[in-house]
Amino acid sequence: MLKGMARRRLHFLGTMPQFPDARAAFSWQLGEEVRGQLRRLSGGETGPRLMWFVPLVKELKARPEIRAVRDGDWTSYEDTDLLTVRHGQRLHIPLRLAQYAAEDRAALASVVDGDPGLPLQVGIPGYLDMALFTFGPLGAIRHSRRFLLAVAEQIADIAAPDVVFQLEVPAALIAVASAPAFLRPAMANFMAYLVTRQVARAPEGSRFGVHLCLGDLGHRALRQLPDAGPLVLLANAIVRRWPDGRVLEYVHLPMSGGDEPPSTDGEFYAPLRRLREMPLIAGIAHELQDSGDQLRVRELVEQAVGRSVDIATNCGLGRRSAEEAERAVQAMLKLVAD
Repeated sequence: MLKGMARRRLHFLGTMPQFPDARAAFSWQLGEEVRGQLRRLSGGETGPRLMWFVPLVKELKARPEIRAVRDGDWTSYEDTDLLTVRHGQRLHIPLRLAQYAAEDRAALASVVDGDPGLPLQVGIPGYLDMALFTFGPLGAIRHSRRFLLAVAEQIADIAAPDVVFQLEVPAALIAVASAPAFLRPAMANFMAYLVTRQVARAPEGSRFGVHLCLGDLGHRALRQLPDAGPLVLLANAIVRRWPDGRVLEYVHLPMSGGDEPPSTDGEFYAPLRRLREMPLIAGIAHELQDSGDQLRVRELVEQAVGRSVDIATNCGLGRRSAEEAERAVQAMLKLVAD
């Protein structure tokens, strides 16, 4: 640990396939193995929620105003549903984020009597991501505002002093990483504008974290990073645009995507020296990388940013088996140790 820096903590990015339900996930987080090593509590998004917002897509697909252009089982990026709204029909979005949050609260209350001492983390899929991955690029242009408003309504219903919303926005980072190098600053600024639109609509005082991501469908990234540069551009742009009156609790930066472990090349992390001041979570824990290389990656990240960082995987654990998820957790535990 770097001298004078705060102690590292673990961060779980939502999905935990190693648990059957939220009660089991909370019980473990409040138990001996990780007690005192967390800043927030997650219900684990177990069961159908392991597939992120795919249950919403399937529910939309069954509605009479929706037509399926393509059917998919969401096992890979080539195996997804693509929907369209029938001519003359109006899109209704049956979001259940408030329902999920209430269920998580009930599960947490069944585990601990009174205040658990940590806020409840509530995952919020990005409105643009849901529109884009459900209706395609043209459909996203047409329907993204409706998703924005629907998510804002859910956030308003959930908002409380002990809730931290985790915005999950893979489209933003993928867009920046995919752009030609000379266009990346402009793309980062534009994507930061789109991301922070959602934050600005939240009740004043709402607490947020931002989970940047490279995609993990089928435990495979949609895009890998050339270096940490796209992360820095986007994270800095988000911090610059952060709306007044809303709290930025953390920014999660994935240093690799999917089943690819993070680089051990110091040059990859050099752009991190340009990060603005922000609460940082490094997405570096990976079950397919040996512990020596994992510690080397942590050292490279912390040397570049000049302080210790909280530790996470590059994405939630939902695209891993229960056994793989447990190995990822063990990798995280090794990285938070001094």
